Amino acid sequence: MSKNFFLRISWVIVGTILMGIGIEIIVSANRGFDSVSTLILGLMNYSTISFGRWSQLLSLLFLLLTFLYKRRMLGIGSIINTLLVGETINQTASVIQSIAFFQNNSYASFSGFCIMALGTAIYLSGGLGSGPLEGMMFCICELFKISLQKGRVLLDLVIVAFGILLGSTFGVGTLFAIFLLGPMIQGCLSFIKFLKATTCFREKKKQLSE
Repeated sequence: MSKNFFLRISWVIVGTILMGIGIEIIVSANRGFDSVSTLILGLMNYSTISFGRWSQLLSLLFLLLTFLYKRRMLGIGSIINTLLVGETINQTASVIQSIAFFQNNSYASFSGFCIMALGTAIYLSGGLGSGPLEGMMFCICELFKISLQKGRVLLDLVIVAFGILLGSTFGVGTLFAIFLLGPMIQGCLSFIKFLKATTCFREKKKQLSE
């Protein structure tokens, strides 16, 4: 396998771990959650399954639905993301929950969303397949013939609605996740592309000067 492939795998792993850490911070901050976390917290009212394990189960379900409808969007990165986000949450929960700053704190909630957005952008930059939620988003956009932004908002609204029906809570962070998380991810993606382009330009310039 090429050096470039291993570099892309590294991007996927680092991005996925950051996503898991960001999600756990958001949950600990308790100021409203991203859509999937809202659904998971609702499901936990009716089961003894841990948050991280529910994350993996739902991701597998989303991955299966995407595979049946738009399988070309998936890749090895999709599987890594599906399993590693939940495992990261399981492994970091006790540490994050023991830090006072992350408990019931609006600033912590915002930092969690920033970390989650950055992690998602880094993961997607690897180009090894869409994540489970992103795959569902593309399926909805194609099915209803709507833009990516509208598709993401629609998907998040539906997932949040199910979570609330199951007894989960709704807060300002939930609105933030529905309407602003997508643009944050897009902004991080643009910044990463700019850094890559700048690095590539410098390397070519160096090669030409040698």
